[in-house]
Formats: sequence, C-alpha cells, structure tokens
Amino acid sequence: MKKLDPIPLTPISQVTTLVEQKRGFNFDTCELNIYETRKEVIDFPLSFGGFTITSMLKGTKQVRFSDLIDREYVPGNTIITPSYSKLNIDFPKASFERPTQCAALTIENSFVKNQVHEFNEMMEKGIFIKNWRILDHPILLYNNDDLVHIHKKITRLSNTNDPFKEIHIKLLLKELVLCVLKMQNISFLKNDTALNTNNTPFSAIINFIQQNIHDEIQIKDLLKISSMSKSSFYRAFTSELGMSPYQLIISERLKIGKKLLLEEKLSVKQTAYAIGFTSANYFIRLFKKHEGFTPKQFVDKQLKF
Repeated sequence: MKKLDPIPLTPISQVTTLVEQKRGFNFDTCELNIYETRKEVIDFPLSFGGFTITSMLKGTKQVRFSDLIDREYVPGNTIITPSYSKLNIDFPKASFERPTQCAALTIENSFVKNQVHEFNEMMEKGIFIKNWRILDHPILLYNNDDLVHIHKKITRLSNTNDPFKEIHIKLLLKELVLCVLKMQNISFLKNDTALNTNNTPFSAIINFIQQNIHDEIQIKDLLKISSMSKSSFYRAFTSELGMSPYQLIISERLKIGKKLLLEEKLSVKQTAYAIGFTSANYFIRLFKKHEGFTPKQFVDKQLKF
C-alpha cells in the first residue's frame, strides 16, 4: 500500500472547528484542500463541486457510497468521486490527540472531460479499454507509485512562489487524471469480469489467475489465454492499466490471501502456500510492502476495527 505523507497539522491556536477543519490552495483549474477532524463523528455527509481525488493522510475513517456498504478508508487509499456524488463518513477514532487528515484535490469538470476526450483519441485501438470514461459513482482504490509521486509534486508546488506554478500544476493534473483513469480501469475490468466470464482478454486473464492461484503462474500462460501477441499484451498493461502482468498476479494473490486470513482463519503459513507462495517469509515481506503492515497485523487490525 503506497501512502502519502501527512502534512503538518494546523496549529492548535488556529483550529476553529473540530470537524473537517479546512485549509487549502486555489489554482486556475483545481483546488487542493486539507481536511482535519478532531472528534468522533458518525454519518457526516460530504460532496464536492467537481471531479475530486481525495486521499487519506492520517487516521482511520469509514465511508459509504450510495450502496450503503461500509468501507475502511485509511492512509494508502484514494477515493475518486464525480461532481456532487454523496459520501457519508464516520470518524470512529478521531480525537484532539489523534486527528484524521485527508487531502482533496478538486479539478474543473471541463478540464477532466477534455483530458478524457484526448486520451480516447490517442487510445482508439485499446485492447482492454475501448472507451475511456469517468465512472458516474465514487470508487475506493489503493494508491500506486505514480499517484503518490504526482500528488507529492502538486502538494510541494502549492507551497512555493514559483512564477510558473500554474503551468506546472496543469501538466501534473494531466498526468494525474491519466493515472487515476488507469487505476479506475483496473477496478472496472475486475468488476466486469465477475459478470462476463472469459468474454474479453482481460477477464480470461483474471479468471485464469484466480483458478490457478495455488500454482506457479507464468506470463507465457497469460499470453496463451489472452490470445494476444507479446507486444500487444505488454502494451495494453502499461498503457491502459498502468501496471505489469506480474503486478496483477501479485495483487490477485494478496486479495485472495486477505480473504483466507479473515474468512477462513488460516494461519499466515497456510495462507502463503494456499495462494502460490513457496515461502511464508516472502509472502510476509510482499504483504507488508503492498499493505503497509504484516499479515498478522492486518488480521489484528481488522478484528479490532
């Protein structure tokens, strides 16, 4: 799990509200706001006036979209939300001593639409994604390296007096929109796979990984299943999803591993072998790298939550 660094908290002398204290920066095409909450709150309503990328920096929240499902929202998570989509937030552990902090980057809708149109023109022969678009509902995602890198640059620029700040921000926003679209694409394709088994190259790949999760999976197996050339295969992953085939395999192994740890209550060693790892220690290292804590810490955290 790739985490964004927290920003220094608002000085106590400047705190004017305990719920969603706001400070921020305004630019021509976007605004970046930092929100801090210092008390327990349940069912706090929230929406934004434009396409918004909101990322947790510190603390723990629970968020509900229109489906009313509780989702844990912690550092390492980002929510992509269209204009005026309604979110309901719980701050179950917030206090003056342990405030929550998140960053919300709201981008002008016209800017986002123009970028999506440009991406569609450039990717008219997409393999996995035929039509790039912004989903009409919020979605919770795991951060990746690109998002963290771009977000850090925008945050740093926001605090400078660089005379070319607006130009730099616009260029970074183009990168960021492309980045979150790729992240969204992966989630969209995985959801589509559950409904359309093996109807597309991507669904065939995902289903093969899930059905062979206990075994060694080689890239040549995925190439064969997808009926794609090697060059098209790698280009589709990089250009449309922003990840490698190997990273997809690992993410699926860890996703199933978390279910086994929590629902089947397997030991860490049993889980490692069940999802195709030959070493429990390697599974633990990889799990910590991606999730931010060890499998045991993950289980303990979920049980406490």
